[in-house]
Amino acid sequence: MWYWSLFALLLLSTTALAGNKVVLVSLDGVRWQEVFGGADPQLIVSPAYVKQPQLIHTYTPGQPEQLMPFLHQTVARQGVLAGDRTQSSSVTVTNPAQVSYPGYQELLAGFADPKLLSNADIPNPNHTVLEWLATQHSRQVAVFGSWQLLPQILNTARSGLLVNAGFMPLQQLHSERVHYLNELQLKTPASFAAVRPDIFTQEFALEYLRQKQPDVLYIALGEADDFAHQQQYDRYLQAIHHHDAFLAELWRTLQSLPAYRDQTTLLISTDHGRGQAEQWHRHGQTAALPGYPAPEGVAGSEQIWYAALGPDIPAAGLVQGEFLQGQLAATLAACLGLDYRAAQPRAAAALEFSQPPQLASGTAPVADHQGP
Repeated sequence: MWYWSLFALLLLSTTALAGNKVVLVSLDGVRWQEVFGGADPQLIVSPAYVKQPQLIHTYTPGQPEQLMPFLHQTVARQGVLAGDRTQSSSVTVTNPAQVSYPGYQELLAGFADPKLLSNADIPNPNHTVLEWLATQHSRQVAVFGSWQLLPQILNTARSGLLVNAGFMPLQQLHSERVHYLNELQLKTPASFAAVRPDIFTQEFALEYLRQKQPDVLYIALGEADDFAHQQQYDRYLQAIHHHDAFLAELWRTLQSLPAYRDQTTLLISTDHGRGQAEQWHRHGQTAALPGYPAPEGVAGSEQIWYAALGPDIPAAGLVQGEFLQGQLAATLAACLGLDYRAAQPRAAAALEFSQPPQLASGTAPVADHQGP
């Protein structure tokens, strides 16, 4: 049986894509197990992890379309998915830390930096594909995220990117709705000190999309990961279901706007995987790191997934093969007709559709800066 090799993006003629737009959405810490298998049969019946069963009574193990209907009823039929390891499809993180900051660095820059090994609140010394698109190709880029460290990951002091994250008010738009959201955000109790409720990230992003219509929009949602860390499997599943509903609303909005309709690629992924079984709520270092304690071995932290939908994406469904997290950066650029890897040779190669599945060409050389 023939399988497309993932994310073809018309590399036969990259300049033909120069007018396209791209929207990237990351769902922090969402496991491939739930994405492709639905509710975990062991975790969903555990009183230790499910305190409010009424929140998730409609989710059945083995029925992922109940948990993520848009992903499985629309993306899987009209686009591509990758990362279901039970079906010979894998996407792998290469940074050894396997936590959020290094994961976003790898996702957005295209390579793992061995000097970035934690979630330390420091500016990223590396340039991301978003910064490259904005500064070198004059693309209008906007970023909305729930985690307050996103401005550091994208180094806004250097990049000048518009990044609205954490509990920041949206000051780039002036309307009654934005004013209301800014006030409501301050009045709404937050479950996490460093992560605002995703609903505000979503609403700010949609409002900016409608009014400013950027060439590239990145939306980073965060609540699922934090509910997982708190060992609340019910709230974790609920967050994933809400993520999927937002993806559906986002896609409808894109198709309702002439500037985006039938010329926008939607890319979806995550920053890291999670442990399995009783370690599902944890993630992190699985390889020995110089100067660090021996790893606790949270198996599965390196396992993530991809999804893509758009006019240049084949309706291939789940694709088989072995892929890398770092390939997304060059893939995003290829959606716009640009060769990111020519400018950043450390980045992993863009994903291609036109060949049989094969192991993605290796990761790019590591960063050479003198970071922390």
